[in-house]
Amino acid sequence: MLTSSIVLLLACAAFLAYDTLSFRHKLVQSVSVLAQVIANSSSAAIDFNDPKVAGETLAALHADNNIISACLYSRDGHVFVVYNRDGAPAASPPIVRRAGQEFTGGQLRVFLPIKQQGEVVGTLFVAADLKEISSRLIRYLGIVGSVLLASLLLALALSSVLQRLVSDPILHLAQVSRTVALEKNYSLRATKQSNDELGQLVDGFNEMLAEIQTRDTALQTARDDLEKRVEERTRELEAIHNQLLEASRQAGMSEIAVNVLHNVGNVLNSVNVSTGMIIQNAKKSKISNLARVVVLLKEHPHDLGEFITLDSRGKNIPAHLAQLSEHLMAEQKINLRELEELRSNVEHIKEIVAMQQNYAKFGGVKEVMNIVSLVEHSLLIDQGALNRNGVEVIREFEDVPPLNVEKHKIVQILVNLLHNAKHACEDSERLDKRLTVRVAYADGKVRISVIDNGVGIPAENLTRVFNHGFTTRKDGHGFGLHSGALSAKEMDGSLTVQSDGPGQGATFTLELPLPALEDSHE
Repeated sequence: MLTSSIVLLLACAAFLAYDTLSFRHKLVQSVSVLAQVIANSSSAAIDFNDPKVAGETLAALHADNNIISACLYSRDGHVFVVYNRDGAPAASPPIVRRAGQEFTGGQLRVFLPIKQQGEVVGTLFVAADLKEISSRLIRYLGIVGSVLLASLLLALALSSVLQRLVSDPILHLAQVSRTVALEKNYSLRATKQSNDELGQLVDGFNEMLAEIQTRDTALQTARDDLEKRVEERTRELEAIHNQLLEASRQAGMSEIAVNVLHNVGNVLNSVNVSTGMIIQNAKKSKISNLARVVVLLKEHPHDLGEFITLDSRGKNIPAHLAQLSEHLMAEQKINLRELEELRSNVEHIKEIVAMQQNYAKFGGVKEVMNIVSLVEHSLLIDQGALNRNGVEVIREFEDVPPLNVEKHKIVQILVNLLHNAKHACEDSERLDKRLTVRVAYADGKVRISVIDNGVGIPAENLTRVFNHGFTTRKDGHGFGLHSGALSAKEMDGSLTVQSDGPGQGATFTLELPLPALEDSHE
């Protein structure tokens, strides 16, 4: 109705505007022709200065009811003769102007030069009122109002009938959409009422629901299977972890193997956490995006047809629903791929555990140890590799108090740091390969630093070297420094790194707080 009203009003306004302009143009032509006749007839009277004849000539204007006044001006611009229509109020002649016409003050005013033998002998002024235009406009407004009212009533009747053909299927579709969004019941289907564009929309919507139902069933099956497999893997991890604890308590020959087992236990814990995160991610579904489509449809319950056919957002609804279906299928593939990668990692950890169990020794026992002795013990383990690669070892040891620590954790961290420093020196291809081990005590903390002059670490990697899985070596696993950092934290200490950049070497510092590691004689 609004559209029809606007169109009719514009059409009527254009009609009235055209008619008014056309009538004004005709009035200008009519008055101009009449003025030209009067001017030609008055030229001789003005030239001979005969006001009587000139007045008689102007009196002929009473035949035109539109003319309300006229005036003849002499050559020098003075008023020569004045004419006023009977019954009209006397009007003062305006000041003479150059030839032309204008609409002003509800009148048409025409100034026309009077010529005699090609010479201007005076000027004629004619004024016509616009009452005829006004009365004509009033009549047309009545006609236009009647036509407009009749047309709008007809449009209302037609739209009331057509509304049921367009709005009812769309409202039904919107209701089904709301029900699906609220109840998450993707087995519902919209009823097709015609084979036109709305029927195609209903078919597309039903196909989308069928596809979503299939994807939802597949996702539910995948989630159930994932939860079952994760539970199985979790039980396996717990069993392996218990085996590692039992092995660390009972047998083994290598203290380094004990720490490796401990580190693998930490990795298993991380894998267990990652498994929980994968489960949580799998339970999240983009199906909630369907609610956004429903919200858009609910925002336009009364103009839903125009919204879907004209609005840019409404036109995108079918495409958006198709994209949502594709996204859900891609999401399922990603979850399954991540689960497969997790299974592969668990199998890899199981292989490491199986290799290390033969070398396990009891652990978890704290001893009062001399830190310098632990450092020397660690250097002894890597001494052969350091000598073979020509790495000079410099010792800078201060006197530090003995600490009550888990010996195997300290040794494992130091062996890993010494091993990495040896590789850094080797990869630098320097002739003066140098490794400095520094032991210091200050502010109630013992600091063990392993300093090399090797390849160094880029600034962007300084915050990543302790991340699980991060490594820059082709044959590296990326869990040595991560495991060391975790062990240091378990002892209320820290493992940090500092490097000035590539080629500038690196410094790794193990810091242990003395108060948390006081001697114990339990």
